[in-house]
Amino acid sequence: MSIRRKMVVFMLYCTKCRAVCEDSTQKCPNCKNVRSLRIVNNDDFVLVHRVDEYTAQRLTSAFDDFSIGYQFENFGEGRVSYLYDSEIMPTDKTLYVRYGDFSTAMGIASQIEQEIERERQGEPEEFEEMPRRKRILVQSLSVVAFLLLVMLAVFGADAIANWIRGLMQ
Repeated sequence: MSIRRKMVVFMLYCTKCRAVCEDSTQKCPNCKNVRSLRIVNNDDFVLVHRVDEYTAQRLTSAFDDFSIGYQFENFGEGRVSYLYDSEIMPTDKTLYVRYGDFSTAMGIASQIEQEIERERQGEPEEFEEMPRRKRILVQSLSVVAFLLLVMLAVFGADAIANWIRGLMQ
């Protein structure tokens, strides 16, 4: 007969970067700090991830609908890391939620990110092909209009130069 032990896994909270990790870790996997780990409380705001401005607006709406406690902070705390990393924008936010709402918030965030990804990968706009005769007519009129503008500029500059010469004599 084997006796199974039920292991209770506590989550640890890093007070420095506000990330959560399993209790078996020796240091925070996010900031590598050793001294800042403690057992997480349900009211602690924990790190979810970095989001752009549009995603932050969508998450705000969804979290309000589900009464999830959240905070957004500017990413980078005033550092200009976005100058060196093209993936980081100066408007990016860091998302924190109450630990008690963490799993629900992660599910909502995942769903919204999938929706946004589908929006961004949507079908490109299709342009209506112009009939050949109409395209030739439009191109011809464009060439004539361009030549008229060039002639107007040349004759106008010539007239202004003659007028200035007349003033100087």
